[in-house]
Amino acid sequence: MHLIDRYILRAVATPLILALCVAGMLLLMEHMLRLFDFVLAEQGPVDVVWRMLANLVPHYFGLALPLGAFLGIMLAFRNLSMSSELDALSSSGASFGRLMRPVYMLIVLLMALDFLLVAYVQPFARYKYQEIRFDVTSGALGIKIPAGEFVEISDGVTIRLGEINAETREARDIYLEREASDGGKTIITARYGSISTTPEISSLLLKLQDGRQVFINALGDKIDTLDSDSFDLELDLPAIGVFRDRGGDEREATINEIVRYLRAEPPTAELYSDYKAGLHWRILHPLTFLVLPILGVAMGVTGRRRASNLKPVVGVAILIVYHEILEEWGMVVAAKGELSPLVSMWGVFFIFVLLSAFLYSGSIDQARSAKVMSRRTEETVRIAAPAADAAE
Repeated sequence: MHLIDRYILRAVATPLILALCVAGMLLLMEHMLRLFDFVLAEQGPVDVVWRMLANLVPHYFGLALPLGAFLGIMLAFRNLSMSSELDALSSSGASFGRLMRPVYMLIVLLMALDFLLVAYVQPFARYKYQEIRFDVTSGALGIKIPAGEFVEISDGVTIRLGEINAETREARDIYLEREASDGGKTIITARYGSISTTPEISSLLLKLQDGRQVFINALGDKIDTLDSDSFDLELDLPAIGVFRDRGGDEREATINEIVRYLRAEPPTAELYSDYKAGLHWRILHPLTFLVLPILGVAMGVTGRRRASNLKPVVGVAILIVYHEILEEWGMVVAAKGELSPLVSMWGVFFIFVLLSAFLYSGSIDQARSAKVMSRRTEETVRIAAPAADAAE
């Protein structure tokens, strides 16, 4: 690899990695707070939050990767312009096309990574995230008994917990009522107790302390009581619902499954337009990386004397607006069958390409003009000729 290629790659890699880390952390932290609120409200274990976040990483990494690549290229060429290194490289005979060669080598690798993400990794990660969310809400990760409420945990079994320690899963002032098959009834009260479930969530395990059991026969004319310092109780729980199979949503389908569906189903099928839009999106998302170097250089190259601080902001805004229009409008109308993806999605993409190429040519012409003008305005150094000898 040429020395210039290594130098350009180092200049691009540093801001690219920093931008990816910062953008990814901000996106995950924002969602992490909402996940904590959701899991705690459902009385699920706290460690499930990290499992849910792990399955969100591919999604947010796919969002941060184009932005990080654009910022890395833009900041690298902006630094080269501001330090006059770009002028030095141009003076040595390295054109902008030559300088872009190592950038596109990196972009091809990022394209391949992005394609793997959107075509294969994200569908499985999304399905796993939805499965964990279902387990939290359905009680598959532990029975949910709100404090101070009467809860029917199974047929004929009602329980009430006065106070629950979320960390130790210990409860106070426990009341439990269980109806027998012969019509009898058992009422159990306890001052303290710990609550857990079997690993398969098939039974509720209660370890009660300082409790009393009251046995009432079916006629209600006989009552027996039993006081105990501690005793264990096991209650059968209803079967936990099974989460659906993967599919039914194009976001959970890999690109191979989408192609297989489109070949097997007629265009009039219910999900045909949805899957078709998903296929075009999985192609367009990686292709966007080919345009990022053009837009990044256009927004990064600037004159050393007339540096514009507005161009980086405009570049980020263009990239965000493009993705929002593509996903929130182009993909939506294509999924509804209102417009062909060739119009609503590829049309947006080609407008983005033309705008980036226009800004690139204008920025390069402006940089060359500024370079020529700076040379003309430089003060010319004149060397005085030696005075003629006096005539003899």
